[in-house]
Parts: sequence; structure tokens; C-alpha cells
Amino acid sequence: MITAAMTRKGRDRLDRWLLARGHTHPDVRELVRGQLVLTALVLAGCAPFVPLWDGAWALAVGAVLVTLNFCSLAKFGQRVTGYADRREAVTAVLVRFYLRLFVTGAVLFVCIAWLGARPVPLLAGVSTVVVNFLVWGALRHGDAKAHQTFTGKEA
Repeated sequence: MITAAMTRKGRDRLDRWLLARGHTHPDVRELVRGQLVLTALVLAGCAPFVPLWDGAWALAVGAVLVTLNFCSLAKFGQRVTGYADRREAVTAVLVRFYLRLFVTGAVLFVCIAWLGARPVPLLAGVSTVVVNFLVWGALRHGDAKAHQTFTGKEA
């Protein structure tokens, strides 16, 4: 049985691991942690179905691809804010953006055209980042509502 202490311990361990890899901002680290956990759940959920459903591996590849992209973007986004020269920062952002876009497009092309991946499960895997953002936003909104103090003047 998973207890809250075990879950908290695992989360803290993952946070320390992310912090050691340059994810210094707490909100960014929380988002990256959520994406990693979601991807792990997708991989664990897809693994038994790979022999039964040809879309299972495409779903897993899409989730891994978007997670790698997201982790790279999150880490670089924290670093680029420290650039003193604005022109250098914009150039770095554009170069990294187009490089990531090219690599992602190439991987998607290879998966669909050469490996025969089904596009819908692949897209569903890529969409896990949207699910991550929605869950993160809903949890933050719920926390903000829970911490409000009501004075009776709201009505």
C-alpha cells in the first residue's frame, strides 16, 4: 500500500534530482515533475498493450518525445532569463526553438512514414503536455481558492 509519506519521499527525491539538473524555479520544477510522472504512467499503461494494439507504442513515443522537448524548453527557459544581452537571448531562443522543431518533425516523420505509427495515438502522446498543464493549473487554482479568507463582503 502506498502511503502519503512514501509518495512525499518520492516527490522530494525527484525534486532533488531535477534541481541537480538545472530546474531551479519551483513552479518549473513542479511542471517538469508532473510531466515526468505522467509520461511514466503512460509508459506503464502502454507496455502491456504493445503486443495487442499497434497504437500503444506510438502513444508512448509521443509522450516521451513531448517530455524531452518540454524538459529541454523548461531548463533553457530558466537559463535564458539570465542573459544580459537581449539580442543574444532572442537569438538563442530562436535557434533552440527551430532546432527542437526540426528534431521533433524528423522523429514524427520517421515514426509515421517509416515505422508506420498511427498518427492519432502519436498525437495523443504529444498531448500529454496539455494534460499536465491543465492538471497543474487546476491544482493551483484549487489551492488559491482554499487559501482565500472570506470576510463576508464578497456577496
